[in-house]
Amino acid sequence: MNSTLIDISGKLNAGLIELYVDLKKHTDSLNISMLVVGAMARDLVLHYGFGAAIERGTRDVDFAISVSSWEDFSNLRKLLLASGYVAHRKHLHNFSFVSSDGLMWELDVVPFGDIAEKHEISWPPEHEFHMSVLGFPEALSAALQVRICRSPESIISVASPAGICLLKLIAWTDRAVEKRPKDASDVRYLIDSYAKIPSISEALYTENYMELYDFDETLASAVKLGEDAGAIALPETVSALKLTLFENEKNKVHFALDMRSPRRISQPVDTGELFDLLIQGFLSKAEEG
Repeated sequence: MNSTLIDISGKLNAGLIELYVDLKKHTDSLNISMLVVGAMARDLVLHYGFGAAIERGTRDVDFAISVSSWEDFSNLRKLLLASGYVAHRKHLHNFSFVSSDGLMWELDVVPFGDIAEKHEISWPPEHEFHMSVLGFPEALSAALQVRICRSPESIISVASPAGICLLKLIAWTDRAVEKRPKDASDVRYLIDSYAKIPSISEALYTENYMELYDFDETLASAVKLGEDAGAIALPETVSALKLTLFENEKNKVHFALDMRSPRRISQPVDTGELFDLLIQGFLSKAEEG
């Protein structure tokens, strides 16, 4: 799937295009690889690309950048500030930006790559706040190319649903308990929307997923999404997820409960079963690798 260009030109707000073009220009000038992650990645691919409903709108734009040092991050930060982005008073990676159409956007830039130690980053100057960056290298390698504008042409790298799923699983284990439900709910959204992608829908039928799961598209999609996430996961990411989530019965139960979005009035699917199927698919492909 990641070999196909997704064309969403003409569908985005002008201010959002302005922000993406801006950041791509700056990262390209510094030879930094950039990846759209988070809720915006979800919406760019599944909503704008393939017509899935938006479950919740956002003005938060999350980017991941592959860098070798904090100096690289600092150089990008300087370019953003010189371009009119406003720094958060406490957090180095947070910025606000008012686009030319007057809309306010919140920008979050997460560095990963050689800058990390033991798959974590710690923010200077005190290095007290730690964050896992497991899954980011895989998400970048499996990124989709999305055309956001034709004139001038601009193509950006966006995390695929499998990459987003991987990052959401890791994020759930890394966050404070009260912030976890959003990540699990996003995984549920990915499952519910996965068959909107034509190549995925075709695979569900031609590769016998639908027949195996009594033509229940949601159950079949859970397995397929799990397989696709497991297929890109590096061994260290698989090990971490097995330890903290997949083989931790307490956390498995809590994750499944968190998948029950309050936005869905009718939820006929048992989220415990759904999560078990996703794990089954994930480990079947991860262990093949």
